[in-house]
Amino acid sequence: MEGSPQQSYDNPQPQINEQPAPSYWSSIAIAGLIFGILAFALSLISTYSVINSEPTGSYFSPLQIGIWLVTCLVAAGAGMLAIWHYEREYKVSITLGKGALIGFLTGVAMAIIGALLNQFWQQFIDPDMMQKFVDSMIANMEAMEMPEEQKQQAIDMTAQSAREGGGFFSQLLTGIPLYGVLNLITGMIGVKIFGQKEKEF
Repeated sequence: MEGSPQQSYDNPQPQINEQPAPSYWSSIAIAGLIFGILAFALSLISTYSVINSEPTGSYFSPLQIGIWLVTCLVAAGAGMLAIWHYEREYKVSITLGKGALIGFLTGVAMAIIGALLNQFWQQFIDPDMMQKFVDSMIANMEAMEMPEEQKQQAIDMTAQSAREGGGFFSQLLTGIPLYGVLNLITGMIGVKIFGQKEKEF
């Protein structure tokens, strides 16, 4: 029994010291800020295109649809940028699950930044923007060829939806699922693209 303690000193058990993974929040903040500003700028272009256009008698103009599609494509790049920055900054490998998490959180950051910028714009730059947007939407509804009762219902629903959609929390409720899911996917794509490039070197 006296040999047991001596044996423990002669043959010490190996100790595994795992370094914690570097924080990914700086990458999320950088990508979220850049793409949040871009998405906000595109949303302003879309809003003012409605305000400054003549009534068309349709819910959405081709320009609005085009801007919306461009916004989605631009927004989807945030997750890939966050993954690229994180891997290049810390030289670490990322699993698909972690890439999805980073992408989703980047989308959340985008939604928050966009909503904050929108509130700032409405409070200090153009307080009448949403009212002008609603008036333009109503003018489009009034130019539609449909029964008056159905037209009035469409006008009421459109006006209520537009007014409610301008609030901070309403924008988060729409922005987080949209940007979050988009960047969850592109975050995993980013892991595949940039991870493969790291292995080649």
